Amino acid sequence: MAVDITLELLKAAVIKLAEITGENRFVLIGRATLAITAPSPFQEFARSDDIDLWPEGNEDAALDLSIEQMGEGSPFHIENGFYVERVGSWTLLTQPMGWVERSTQLEFDGIKIIALGILDLAYNKLEANRQKDKDFLCEAFKIGLINVQEIKKFIDVHAPYNLVREKLTDNLNALINLH
Repeated sequence: MAVDITLELLKAAVIKLAEITGENRFVLIGRATLAITAPSPFQEFARSDDIDLWPEGNEDAALDLSIEQMGEGSPFHIENGFYVERVGSWTLLTQPMGWVERSTQLEFDGIKIIALGILDLAYNKLEANRQKDKDFLCEAFKIGLINVQEIKKFIDVHAPYNLVREKLTDNLNALINLH
């Protein structure tokens, strides 16, 4: 069951993952980024049953042991209502150049979080184009979290190739035509 991922819940997850891995720099992608990047009226849109989080410099550290302690069905999951998904930099292999510079970065207790920016998140979800991503984007457009014209411009500027640009534009147009 999904929970509202708040900044406090994110901090708890990051601190726990830092304890397990010994790392102090983490990358956060997916819907949970909205707890950091979205304007306050939209932060409640960071509702999820998992967060996509990994140590920036040592992805292997976040695999077996951390997933055992913080993954789906773990004690962390049972206690907090959400879990840490097994992800890594491979999930951003097709993300447009400059995403780190466009990210929101937050530091607390000596731990740094690099959170994927809102337009980069929309780009990522348009590219994945799974039903849950389509549902997220439709809702984000409807409530005004993401502006359709801004994501169109973002795609035009940042898609690395015409083929990618066309695919993303087609995916976006299909969503727009649904409404």
